[in-house]
Amino acid sequence: MSQKNPENKTDRSTRALVSRELGDPHKRLLSVFFMTGVIPVLALLYILRVNMAFGVKALAEIGPVLFFAGLIMTLGSVIGYKIVRRIIARAFAYAAQAKRADELKSSFALSLAHDLKSPLLVIKANISNLKAGFLGALTPKQEETVNVCKDVADRMNTLIMGLIDTYKIEARMAEPAKDSFDLRDALKEQVRECAAIAGSKKISLSEDLGFQALPFEGDRAMILRALHNLLSNAIKYTPSGGKVSIKASCADSFGLIECRNTGPMIPTSKLEKIFDKFERLEGTEEGQGLGLAITKDIVEIHQGRIWATSGAWEPNCFIILLPLKEK
Repeated sequence: MSQKNPENKTDRSTRALVSRELGDPHKRLLSVFFMTGVIPVLALLYILRVNMAFGVKALAEIGPVLFFAGLIMTLGSVIGYKIVRRIIARAFAYAAQAKRADELKSSFALSLAHDLKSPLLVIKANISNLKAGFLGALTPKQEETVNVCKDVADRMNTLIMGLIDTYKIEARMAEPAKDSFDLRDALKEQVRECAAIAGSKKISLSEDLGFQALPFEGDRAMILRALHNLLSNAIKYTPSGGKVSIKASCADSFGLIECRNTGPMIPTSKLEKIFDKFERLEGTEEGQGLGLAITKDIVEIHQGRIWATSGAWEPNCFIILLPLKEK
């Protein structure tokens, strides 16, 4: 008994952990077996009814056949149910292990990022002191070396802060605020901010935000960051002379945001993976691959969806659906 109880607790915790995302397939399994079992039962009942019309003698002849058919059907259903249930339980266990491993990895990465932040701040402070001349005047060669160190430290700081924000949002540790605003205004703000970046690459940046208000309730700072990541990512992957466009419209009770760019076609195998952490397109060394991952987490925190489409004869398109505020 002492060995059985822990297994039961593990099974219950495993089912509770994974069923939030996969649902409980045991209920579906029961319904499937019930529905498939109805057909032979009805067939047996029909045969029994027909033979009863021919009297007791006919019923006695067909009785053993019906009995063994019902017995085989019952045993087959029970055995089949147990086998399928065992497979589902094992799949649940593997899914739970994967989820726990992912949570442990996220927790470790977040802890590591926090531990790296403090010494990096010390390094940045000392570099600033060197640049300010607090330890004496620098020669041109020394100043060049210090500037390189500063750039590297700034990139490290950006990566660490991005990691912290990503794992906080992913773990739902960052609770979104409830601001009321128009999604079109947030888009206009980001288009203005990204216009200079697009202009420096000679990229045409256009907007089509329509005239219908898109009232939204959520964390304005988070949404602005998601939109900034979306636009800056589109500009980053668009070659000089290309085009980036952003469009907003109302689709039923959702705000529909479409960001298109004339960058290289995204392979079909990458359309989902590009929203994973540290995922970048081949041949691209710029950035850390966190922008779209953060955007996806922010959109999902606000009960929305994001996906990408791409084709040989059409521009890449990133689509966001966000539930609008009820009037």
